[in-house]
Amino acid sequence: MKALVHTAPYVMELQDWPIPDYGPEDLLIRVKACAICGSDVKGYTGKTGRRQPPIIMGHEAAGVVEAVGAKVTDFAPGD
Repeated sequence: MKALVHTAPYVMELQDWPIPDYGPEDLLIRVKACAICGSDVKGYTGKTGRRQPPIIMGHEAAGVVEAVGAKVTDFAPGD
């Protein structure tokens, strides 16, 4: 998958990353939109110490269910 990765203070790089593993109670989501918030902007500077590169930032996401774990009953691919 393509990911915009924070690799150093003030540096973002578009990289190829493996598709994440997911467990029996998890969903795999194909992200269609992702927002950033003030904490992401501060983390981009490297001054907070909370975001340690390399990291894929952005935690306000929306997308489509790509796959579901074996124990998931309330969601299906395509949701």
